[in-house]
Amino acid sequence: MSREHCVGAFAAAAVAVMVGVGGCALFENEHVARGRTLYAYYCSHCHGEHGRPGEGFNWKSMPDPKPKDLSNKDEMSTLKDEEIFAAISRDMKDTTPGVGDKISEDEFAVPTMPTFKNTLSEEELWSLVAFVRTLHGMKLEKADWASLKKERPKFALVPKPMVTATPAEEAKLAARGKQLYYNKYGCNACHKIGQSGGEVGPPLDRAGFRLNTSWVYRWIKYPQSMKPRTKMPNLGVSDEDAKAIMFFLKTLNAPPPAQPLPASS
Repeated sequence: MSREHCVGAFAAAAVAVMVGVGGCALFENEHVARGRTLYAYYCSHCHGEHGRPGEGFNWKSMPDPKPKDLSNKDEMSTLKDEEIFAAISRDMKDTTPGVGDKISEDEFAVPTMPTFKNTLSEEELWSLVAFVRTLHGMKLEKADWASLKKERPKFALVPKPMVTATPAEEAKLAARGKQLYYNKYGCNACHKIGQSGGEVGPPLDRAGFRLNTSWVYRWIKYPQSMKPRTKMPNLGVSDEDAKAIMFFLKTLNAPPPAQPLPASS
C-alpha cells in the first residue's frame, strides 16, 4: 500500500472513531454546537461528558434516582423531542407523598433534575435537546429555529424581603423549607449537608452562620441577578417557597470544618 493510501486510511479511521464518540464536533451544525457548549457548562457535572452513568464528577454524590443514561439509545429513542424539551423546561413540582403537588403518571418530576425554563432562551433549550440527541446517536427531528426566542428570560431585581417572624412561625417555615429543599427543588443534588448531597455548589452545613438571610432569599429567587455566570439555574421559586427555604438554611449551624469551604459556583 502506498504512503498516500496509508495516510488516507488512517485519517478515515480516525474520523470514524471521532464520529462514534458521542457526536463529533467536526460535523455538527451550529445548534448542536451551541447545545454542546451549554451541556458542558450546565449538565456535564451530573450527566457526564458523554451522558453515561458515573461519568460526571457529581454523579456519585447524587441521591437516587441517579441521572438518566443519555447514551442509552434503547431508552432515549422512546422519548419524543418534545418530551426531552419538557423535562428541561418544566415547572418544578413538590414530590412529597401525600402533601405535595398533583403529578400525573406520565409527568417528569424528579426534583434533582433542575429546570432551565427561567435561565436559558427557547433557542438554547432546543439546542440542548439537539445535542442530547447526539449522545445516543440520533438527531433532532425538526425545529423552527427562526421562530424561537433567542433572548434569555429576564426578571425584576428581587427586593429585600421581610424576614421578621416569631420563633413558632420560623420553625413552621423551616420545616416547610426542608421539604421544599429536598422534594421540590432538589437542592441536595448540588449541595451537601453533612455527608449527604452533591458537590457542584458549596456545602450548606453552616449556612445559618455564614449567610445573610436577605442575601439567601435573593439568591434563591434570582441567582443570575447576583452572579450572572453561576451554574445554579433560576428554578422559578415563589416568594413563599424562597422564604421557607431561607428559614430552613438559617437552622444549619454545623461546627467549623477542618478544611476551608470551597467557593460557590
